[in-house]
Amino acid sequence: MPKFRLILLTLVISLCSVLNAGLNVHVRNDKSQHTLSTSLINGVEYADFKNINPLFGSVTKEDRADHRYYFHLYGEQFVFFLDSAYYTYKTETFCMQYPLAQSGSEYLIPLVFLTEHLPLHFPQSVQYRGKTLQISKAKDKSVLRIVLDPGHGGKDPGAVGKKGTREKDLNLNVCLKLKQLLEKELGITVLMTRSDDRFVSLGERTRFANEKKADLFVSVHTNASYSRSTKGLETYYLSTAKNTDSRAVEALENGVVELYEGAEEKQKYDDLDFILSDLSQAEHLENSNSLAIWVHKNMVAGTKSQDRGVKQANFWVLRGAFMPSILIEMGFISNLEEEAMLNNPSYQERMARAIFEGIKHFKHRFDRIRNA
Repeated sequence: MPKFRLILLTLVISLCSVLNAGLNVHVRNDKSQHTLSTSLINGVEYADFKNINPLFGSVTKEDRADHRYYFHLYGEQFVFFLDSAYYTYKTETFCMQYPLAQSGSEYLIPLVFLTEHLPLHFPQSVQYRGKTLQISKAKDKSVLRIVLDPGHGGKDPGAVGKKGTREKDLNLNVCLKLKQLLEKELGITVLMTRSDDRFVSLGERTRFANEKKADLFVSVHTNASYSRSTKGLETYYLSTAKNTDSRAVEALENGVVELYEGAEEKQKYDDLDFILSDLSQAEHLENSNSLAIWVHKNMVAGTKSQDRGVKQANFWVLRGAFMPSILIEMGFISNLEEEAMLNNPSYQERMARAIFEGIKHFKHRFDRIRNA
């Protein structure tokens, strides 16, 4: 019986002996003081990566297939081997003496890695002095600010359905719902080119996004066609129009310039063609393509509407935006069935949720790449 109790006691110490402690952390960038929660496991102090990442501005990723755990900090990558005390940094292998620990789906690292190893790897950015870890927080390159652009507005009603539904109202309703989801569930800043029924020129919309240093620009519209039977979802990113359908939608959305802004303004937009050859814009086009794919995929899945695909067109509202940008067509207001659906508040909620899920998936992958 005493032997059994000794074994039981050992198991309790090994698996359940977790004492809350803490490490003082001073972030030099904002002169803030923090206490990083730590846990004592088998007599060794550990810190959870989920608490480390917000403090350091680091990013982690698990690769279960290869039994590895990746830690990205200050533009460098650390590769930890699960169930091992070893990790690689650049071309060298290092030993922490203790392996990573796991608590549910979360991973914890021996505190010695933060207090002894990081100061060796980043002597300018990390120092451990007087029981305080002094760090410079890595610049966060994540998606933190999004500009939503409800198409049309004010004197420009956009397309009008047979039942009198105005596109400008649908666009605004969905954007307001989407804004709430993004702010509540992702905690990011969401700005809108208009939050009520007012006219905003196409140039002002992208200028607003650039001035606010938005990370993403999402323009929300409702489509129309001379054919009453045409229906479905389309998502666009910038390029010269590639096919007849794209050119038709491009003409519809760009046509508001001459109609509501005048011929002189139209010439100014035409003069923006040089942007398409800009190298930085090329990078944004690649990310715009990715954003369009994620959003479109989730819209189709979330609304069960007809999939008309991800396309490219030369929309003026996207041409001056120097960030990943897309234009969404939520359905055809010229189709009686889709006009009725788009007018339904519950369908608008579904649409907003679907767009949100697409942005969320894009952001998750974009953030990992940008902060790697």
